[in-house]
Amino acid sequence: MRNDTPAAIPLIAYAAALACGASLAQPRLSAWGLALVAVLVGLRRPRAAMAILAAAGGIAMSLRLAHTRQDDRRALAAFDRDRFVVVEAPLDHGWSRREASSLLRVGRFRANGRPFAQQLLIYTRSTPPPIGNAATIRAEGFVRINERGDFVMTIKSPRLISYGGELSPWSPARWNRALAARLAPHAVAWPEEVALAEALALGRGERLDDGMRDEYRQGGTYHLLVFSGMQIALAAAAIAWLLRWLHAPRTSDWSLLAFALLAPAFIGPTASVMRASTAIGLYALSRILKRPTSIGNLWCVSALIRLVVAPAELTDAGFQLTYAGAGALLFLTNPKSRRHVRIVTGAVAAEAAITPLTLFHFHQYAIAGSVSTILMSPIIFAMLLVAVAACAFPCDPIFAAMHLLSAVCSMMNGAAAPLSGFLARPPALIVIGAFAAAWLLRRRPALAVAALLVPSIVALWPRGGPALTFLDVGQGDAILVRDSGRVLLVDGGPSDDVLLPLLADRGVRHIDVVLLTHAHPDHCGALPAVVRRLDVGEVWIAPRRFRGRCAEELLAACSERATPIHLVRDGDARTLGAMRMTALLAGRTFKRSPENNSSIVLRLQIERRRVLLTGDVERDAESALAERVARADVLKVGHHGSRTSTTAPLLAAAAPRVAVISCGRSNLFGHPHAEVLAALERRRVRIWRTDRSGSVEIALNNGRIAVRPQIDTPLPRF
Repeated sequence: MRNDTPAAIPLIAYAAALACGASLAQPRLSAWGLALVAVLVGLRRPRAAMAILAAAGGIAMSLRLAHTRQDDRRALAAFDRDRFVVVEAPLDHGWSRREASSLLRVGRFRANGRPFAQQLLIYTRSTPPPIGNAATIRAEGFVRINERGDFVMTIKSPRLISYGGELSPWSPARWNRALAARLAPHAVAWPEEVALAEALALGRGERLDDGMRDEYRQGGTYHLLVFSGMQIALAAAAIAWLLRWLHAPRTSDWSLLAFALLAPAFIGPTASVMRASTAIGLYALSRILKRPTSIGNLWCVSALIRLVVAPAELTDAGFQLTYAGAGALLFLTNPKSRRHVRIVTGAVAAEAAITPLTLFHFHQYAIAGSVSTILMSPIIFAMLLVAVAACAFPCDPIFAAMHLLSAVCSMMNGAAAPLSGFLARPPALIVIGAFAAAWLLRRRPALAVAALLVPSIVALWPRGGPALTFLDVGQGDAILVRDSGRVLLVDGGPSDDVLLPLLADRGVRHIDVVLLTHAHPDHCGALPAVVRRLDVGEVWIAPRRFRGRCAEELLAACSERATPIHLVRDGDARTLGAMRMTALLAGRTFKRSPENNSSIVLRLQIERRRVLLTGDVERDAESALAERVARADVLKVGHHGSRTSTTAPLLAAAAPRVAVISCGRSNLFGHPHAEVLAALERRRVRIWRTDRSGSVEIALNNGRIAVRPQIDTPLPRF
């Protein structure tokens, strides 16, 4: 089975061409040239012809995708940024709750009548109206492209949302919504159990809370939590086993094919469901047509079909993890060995294949993930059966059984959690090289596994020296300061999903001091997760105006981890390695923007250079502190470059040579404002912005200032 994989050749050729086709100088000409070569070669070498044709198809598809993305971006840029855009889209999913917002994902949409092929994320802070059996949504709001390149729409009021059409009574999607409605009344008494039932049986993960998601991620079993490929495979296996037990193999094959067609319509055409359904449908077709093939060939053909239908999945983490894990089990285990040997070697091979990808995409590892998956699969299957029963007969005993099974899973995830954590992202070329080497060495599994371990070893390698890094966290602040092995983190930005990977990339697992300038979400949002997930020595906060949800979560996290809290007073100082930090606070609370003006201003002395980090202080606090601010070589521009900060008295006192502005791309506030940029340019201050340059690193070595932006070429020295 391991060597009978002729379908792998066109798959590899197509995927490689898809990855680099758009970057070729003449991709269209290359595609036609390869097609012509395939015709000439095909008469004598059909397998080589298949590979060449696949490469030509990959180049052509890559070119088409690149043109589609460019056209969509140009069309969006042509819209008036100050006017609402009317969006119409089919409803494939329901609303999910994300902290203070509701989120709806649509796979395609029309904006002001123009079709877009991109996914759109629709956010609203208000409670959206119930969807019911509606087939489409119509909404008005602002459409932007966020820091990650996603198309995002923000809606100000539920009155700007309306639904249209109605799903057919014969539509599987309508059956799904009807079952969700049966479960909804029980969510008050059994919130977690109803959420699990909806996720496992109906593919609806909207009710799952972030705590449960994090628990499964740390255990390496998050893929078991929602109705995905695993549940599709389990359900298909149960159908096949039952019908064959009843001595109806042909009925079993046709039932599997019907299941592969109905599952995406019922659950929704998510990528994971479509991948599993494609593989099951191919297997059923091969049996119906009496053209049996190897599992390895089915693996390759299903991957190729998915890439032809949805080429963008090549860079999707789910696609890579699915086929890498399955490929390791297929090609790096000996089917003739004993069962217990196959289980152990399969778990090791799958873990070796999955870990570099989870590090690359999520900066996370879960060493026991494969073992936990094997052990938890029977429990998850039992939970799936209970979830199906709950949809049919919702009652307290069934939800009590779900609660018991969930508690067992929580215990197992908790046991595996110490073997998970964050590490730096290995370079893409090393990951690609490791998988290429593993494929070439697949007949020698031990050497193939050793090759797959290389990216994980590289991720452990220490990186960089002392540095001051303004992290690109979007519309927010997060500043990392390292010197002589000591680490200071000033603010954390709005999201731990962004901050934790950035810290992991820089090898940060211990932080001596976390300092929060003020408790606004764009500075505080990620810090509770930092305290819970990393080793934090102490947390510095200002007692003035310290309130709100984020402040409460930070205090709770410090209490859980027994992390000391230091209440900052004006003039407090601390030495970390060769770095001296001094906190400055205004002597009173101001009526205007009291939270911003209560920000801690931090003065750093690193060797012979000074740095001034101003939080979000505005002109009132700046005036009160200007006389106490010494000259600074580097200035963190206040309040993301708002015109309410960076006043003339502060600039005159600091006289900076380098200024850094931390703000999000295409942010709704218009930061940085033109007045601030003009004031800095008049003083001939070199300006760096995270919205344009990404994370900005400033090295202060031997009295020199070296600026290294993430997105730029010059490396100026002063």
